[in-house]
Amino acid sequence: METPLPSYTATTSDVPAYSAQPTDALPDYDESGTSAPISSFVPSRGIDDKLPSHFKINNNYVIPQLKPSDLEAHLVLLGAFHRLKEEVLTFKRVKADVPLEPEERYAVFLQRAVYRFEQWAVRMIGEGQEDEDGSRRLKANEVPPLDVMMVWHTYMLNPRTYLEDCLRKLPGLLRIGSFPLVNLASSIDQETLLPHPPSEGRVSAFSSFTEQPFEPPINTTSEETVAVFCPSCAEPNTIPWITYKGDGYAQREFACTLGMRKFFEDMERFMIDTKRDFMANTVLDYQTGLPVGLDISNLLCLQYLRLREGMTPIRPKGLGKQIGWTFQALEAYCRKGLMGRRDKPQISTPRQLNLLIAPYRNPGVASLDLASAVIRQMGFIEKMVNLGFTEPGRWEEDNDTLTRCVVRYHHFLDLMSAMPGKFVVPTLVPDHDDKVGQGALSTAYDKTAEGWKERFGVPYSVCGCLPPIKALDVGEGGSSGGFSLFSKKGKSKAAPASEMPFTNPRPDLIATSNDAEGQTHPSEHYSVVIINPGQPNKTQAQLRTQELTKRANELGKAVEKGKVDGWAELMHQREVDHTPSFLCPVQYGVAQGDCTALSGGAVEGNFEIGECVKGNGMYSLCAAQVDQARGGPADAIKPSAGMAARRH
Repeated sequence: METPLPSYTATTSDVPAYSAQPTDALPDYDESGTSAPISSFVPSRGIDDKLPSHFKINNNYVIPQLKPSDLEAHLVLLGAFHRLKEEVLTFKRVKADVPLEPEERYAVFLQRAVYRFEQWAVRMIGEGQEDEDGSRRLKANEVPPLDVMMVWHTYMLNPRTYLEDCLRKLPGLLRIGSFPLVNLASSIDQETLLPHPPSEGRVSAFSSFTEQPFEPPINTTSEETVAVFCPSCAEPNTIPWITYKGDGYAQREFACTLGMRKFFEDMERFMIDTKRDFMANTVLDYQTGLPVGLDISNLLCLQYLRLREGMTPIRPKGLGKQIGWTFQALEAYCRKGLMGRRDKPQISTPRQLNLLIAPYRNPGVASLDLASAVIRQMGFIEKMVNLGFTEPGRWEEDNDTLTRCVVRYHHFLDLMSAMPGKFVVPTLVPDHDDKVGQGALSTAYDKTAEGWKERFGVPYSVCGCLPPIKALDVGEGGSSGGFSLFSKKGKSKAAPASEMPFTNPRPDLIATSNDAEGQTHPSEHYSVVIINPGQPNKTQAQLRTQELTKRANELGKAVEKGKVDGWAELMHQREVDHTPSFLCPVQYGVAQGDCTALSGGAVEGNFEIGECVKGNGMYSLCAAQVDQARGGPADAIKPSAGMAARRH
């Protein structure tokens, strides 16, 4: 039976003092990021009452890193983002002069939202006025419109890229630090999920700084334009957002290589100050997210750009003439610097160089395709909508579910600390940003399920996705592999399931009710399904299907013999009509090619990993390569202390 979620009454008298995060910690969610809320977010009554006063993570006691009311505020924002998308998709108030399918219209909308975000971040936030401690609060009149807020939210879900971009080009956002979650949720009507009417001051401030209307551009016509600067001469050109031919600035066929100008501008800045202004993906370590050190950043940039200290800076136009205005030419130039005598035609471009060039595929400030990132994040948001988590009033009578989410999140952090150097895969709750290949992710999920059960004594998930053999034990004779969720060493016989009372000993970690089963489904929202995939992807999916079929057969035999406990029987029941995770051939990560340019749902073509991005300036750098634990650019260049000393 399901026991009630316990009420935590533990005090902090015997708990070590909690040390606050350092000021240079990665940005997270926080409610103190604005000088004054626009309105007031009102959490559901008693939503935080059952939250523990502390958690033990890696043998250290810490206060909760977030509260159920934070999740409730977050869900209000997610609900508003989803409602905004539906408004764009269903827009029919006026006849469009350029017919667009709903998903095309949303893709155009997102391109404009990214542009509006960049104008807000650079021109309105800019350097900003610092507080005495060096931080910067977001003023009430600086709170952006909903579409800009949505892009900012997604940007911060890519923390390593966000932090490095802020360090290099967005100091105002860096000083704001944490995402002011609760205050931004205060700008949303909790009953309708529509933005509250903005004040005149807020509208005026946004429009005057960004030269954009405050209201998001739900519909786009061919008469609406954007100023685009020529990559070669930097002269402004007026380009329509959309055209009948499909070559508008926000459409697929727009062919100008604006990212090359971005690369050469950064290259010029580095030549001017080689000790401070570094190229993208040369500042932070790819695995730790920490700065690699000025010497390493300097050496890496000098080597792959083929420069020397004291060189006379060259203007972007001159660099373009010298190197060329295509990514093919840029790759050929940089290969000689990074590979030296090893640069042979038959040798593929090093992964590190691909990672160095990748951020310049997108012409904007961000080092990733923010429009595509929003689309992928929307897949996760739609799962929250389908679970009913964004419905107004959802949490007025339910204080347990979000508390359980917070408890699971902190236990997930503890599990991560117990599995150093290994992938741990989240369920929908908790969820985080993972960008790894499908095969690695499915294997990592199995290991996560095993580790969770061993550490906490209950299943990681009861959605119907069968865990590996080691995470299920049944009585002797039920399976050669042995299944049972509460096994003990030396246990050789189990009573029939019908005679075993089923009590959930950890309702704070997992719920058995049918309406909660989807909450523990493995998270795969940062994925792009490949239609007609290459053979390696097909093979991975087929092997995964065979493994899950084997698990289901063994569990079914054990159930028939009555050699399972209540947990295993519950999983057996739910497995029948459940769609397992990690069966579709997918690529995880920030796709830099066309694969998410339209809908974010699929990319067609019979190709192998990496080929989908050929011809898009990436040259076989598939998204699945980006954040695997294989090191980043700096790992190919990290010099010894002696080498650094000799150079400097």
